[in-house]
Amino acid sequence: MIPPTDLTQRFLLENLDIRGQVVRLGPAWQQILARREYPEALLQLLAEFAALAVLLGSGLKHPGRAVLQVMGHGPISMAVADCTQDLALRAMLKARVLGDWGGSRDLHDLFADGRLALTLENASTARHFQSIVPLEGATLAECFERYFDRSEQVPTHLWVSATPECVGALILQKLPKADERDPNGWARVQQQAAKAAPASLGKGAGGKGIAELLASLFPGDDVRLFRPQPVKDGCMRSEEKVITMLKGLGRAEIAATLAEHGVVKVHDEICNQEYRFVVADIARLFGD
Repeated sequence: MIPPTDLTQRFLLENLDIRGQVVRLGPAWQQILARREYPEALLQLLAEFAALAVLLGSGLKHPGRAVLQVMGHGPISMAVADCTQDLALRAMLKARVLGDWGGSRDLHDLFADGRLALTLENASTARHFQSIVPLEGATLAECFERYFDRSEQVPTHLWVSATPECVGALILQKLPKADERDPNGWARVQQQAAKAAPASLGKGAGGKGIAELLASLFPGDDVRLFRPQPVKDGCMRSEEKVITMLKGLGRAEIAATLAEHGVVKVHDEICNQEYRFVVADIARLFGD
């Protein structure tokens, strides 16, 4: 039994010129779930947000973060996940009253007229790049398959499996010379993955090691594994960041909030954490 862990690892099917990546979340996923009560029917959607954030964050070439966010007028008012270049992951869903929801897992039912924004933040330059990912598909995974097909001109297939204990994800992408290597290779590995990946990924962090998993999915192919990258929980409390934000607001605005409420409250929506500052705290903050 593989101990629970949080990581992602790239690989290459060298004989086919097909690349891929595996994401496994155990403790970090359990921390995400512990911060709110989620209906079981929403776990798959939240898992897709979390896994995609890791895939995008691991591809950043600069300090910063990748942010996925949807806001709409359906049962889910907001969904967001972000992951930094060093793979600190956060994710959450915010649901309205789900009285007539019926448990549908289709994106169009969950988000109604929602828009999915992908933002890549560059901490070095303070510049952001944002694109809108069309909600074309029944699942978030299907939306991103189409997005990668169009934006990167790279045929893509993505599988995500979730339980309350773990998340497993697999992405495959067909590189330009794949057909030269084997005209039937891309179709074959998709069929093999579609048949076996859901059950194998569902075992998540408690199943096979990644090398063993890939060997079972693609027997006979030359699998080259790259160095695994650890994923970590991005919701560690940080009063320093909050204090920096408060200082940026200025003394006058903070004083007005104190006068009205007697306390300054800052709520971290994604991590569901609250920071409270009373008069004495604010006095120390501004050096009184």
